[in-house]
Amino acid sequence: MLGCVTTSQTSSPQKPMAAADPFKPYVPATPAAAELTYVPPGRLLATTDAKPLTTIVSTGAVVCVWDPVSGAGGMAHFLLPESGNAPPAPRFGNVALGLLVEQVVKLGAVERRLRARVYGGSAPPIATTGGHLGDHNIEKALAFLKEHFVPVLENGSGGESARKIVFNLKTGVAEVTRLGLN
Repeated sequence: MLGCVTTSQTSSPQKPMAAADPFKPYVPATPAAAELTYVPPGRLLATTDAKPLTTIVSTGAVVCVWDPVSGAGGMAHFLLPESGNAPPAPRFGNVALGLLVEQVVKLGAVERRLRARVYGGSAPPIATTGGHLGDHNIEKALAFLKEHFVPVLENGSGGESARKIVFNLKTGVAEVTRLGLN
C-alpha cells in the first residue's frame, strides 16, 4: 500500500530485502544495525515491534507518532509537502501523515492518545524568499498534527544540518544526532 509497511510483534522475523522492493523496510544484515529498522526517505512504517526506528533527514520531514498505552507507533519520512496532481505516494506529506495515523490506529492505537515528535526541515545556508522546502515540509507536518489534535512533544526542525533520528516507540524517546554543518 503506497510504500507503507505495518509490522507487529507476532510477525515473522524480517530478512534483508531486495533493493527493488518499495513496500518493505530495509533491515541491515550487520548485527549492530539489525537492532534498528531503517525507514527510507519517502516511506513510512507503522509497528508494534520494540525495535527502534531510524532514518536520516535534511530538508524532508520526519514525524514519529506513538500511543503510550497500546505500544503502537511509527515513523513517516516525507520529502515534499503536497502531492498536487501527482499520484498519491508517501513521499508527500499530505499522503504520508494520513497513512501513518491510519496504520497506527489499525495496530491498536487510539488517535486521541497519539503523541508526536517532528524533525528535519533543514536548509542550506543560502538566501531564499518565501521560505525553503524544509520550512514547507515542517509547516505541513505541524498543520496536520494540529488538525488531528496530536500534541507535538518535540519539534527539532530547521537549521542547516541533517539529523540522524533513532526513535523508540515504546518510550516515545528519540535520539537525535546532528550531521554535517553545525
